[in-house]
Amino acid sequence: MMTKLSDIRILNYAANIIIPIFRFCIFVKIMIVLTSTIFMERPVENLDWVIGVLMGSMLVLAISKTLFTNNFHALGNLEQFLEVNDNQQIFALLNQFLFAALLGALCVPYLTQDYDYIFDRPIYKVLAISVIMVLFFWGKSLFSAVSAFAFKISYNNPLNLKISSYYRFYSVAILWVSVLLFYFAGLPRFPIFVACIVILIILRALQFVYRMKNQEAELRQNWYYNILYLCALEILPLLVLYKFLTIW
Repeated sequence: MMTKLSDIRILNYAANIIIPIFRFCIFVKIMIVLTSTIFMERPVENLDWVIGVLMGSMLVLAISKTLFTNNFHALGNLEQFLEVNDNQQIFALLNQFLFAALLGALCVPYLTQDYDYIFDRPIYKVLAISVIMVLFFWGKSLFSAVSAFAFKISYNNPLNLKISSYYRFYSVAILWVSVLLFYFAGLPRFPIFVACIVILIILRALQFVYRMKNQEAELRQNWYYNILYLCALEILPLLVLYKFLTIW
């Protein structure tokens, strides 16, 4: 009897791994058909690296859904998502990498060619931007913790991590669609880029508003912390990104 139960558990576990991979393969086939029929004819430029980024991100999401089933089931409700304690740190780290890679893919055409002797392929630029952004995320978390300690504010890191993961997942979805339209839809690229950035800013603002509502008493007493947070961690990164895109 125990052997049968063990075999059933093994089969269920194997099914939980095989089915998402099978769905991913079907999705890849559908995307190949879409890019060859619905969208306009493919440009002369080699965009295999873009397909690699899109398919790689979908593969990571398929694996993530298998490993963090509870997180994905709760994505439709933020309050329910905050109650899930299913390896949130790893889930947040995967979202950070996906966000950085997709945003890097979207920014590649606007980067200068002065450093092409180092980054002679677009995928190398994507990797460079991804590393910089992930390091920025980590530095931002460290700065938030240090600032909270300096201003004697109780910093609920698990709560902030969950809130960031929730909104960043939707940011990843927006970026994925934006990259697809940006390179393959045959539409003007710059409006798509601007629309994507605006939506990301709105999502970020919603995240900040929610965080303020949940820490309203502390933040009202420490209004200078809010100003520091907005200037150092929200406005400054946008200025740095703009400078990075115009000077690089």
